[in-house]
Amino acid sequence: KKEIENAIGRKEKDIGGLASKLDDEQSLVAKMQKNIKEAQGRVEELEEELEAERQARAKAERQRSDLAREIEQLGERLDEAGGATHAQIELNKKREAEVAKLRKDIEETNIQHESILSNLKRKHQDAIQEMTEQIDQLQKMK
Repeated sequence: KKEIENAIGRKEKDIGGLASKLDDEQSLVAKMQKNIKEAQGRVEELEEELEAERQARAKAERQRSDLAREIEQLGERLDEAGGATHAQIELNKKREAEVAKLRKDIEETNIQHESILSNLKRKHQDAIQEMTEQIDQLQKMK
């Protein structure tokens, strides 16, 4: 009987130890579950941040692409404007050369006209002088 009581006492002691161990394990499990929930919350936050970063990166890439396209278009417009400017410069040079030639031609024509006018004036003066002499001779003959 004593052995049974001792065995029961030992078993009760073992059960008490095991119950205490069970409580410790259950509190450890609860603590770990709490840690897991916190870690899952942190994972969710990080996933949200990652998604926001991906969206921001995609937006930045779209903007970069748009800006690259705009720069290319501006470059093309600049090239076109440069070509038009070059053509305008060439046209202006041709017109300036034409104007210079016309000025030279006008100057030469003016010199010719002045020479002709001078000759005509001289001939006119000679004719007047000759007529004056004839008038004088006719008056002397009278």
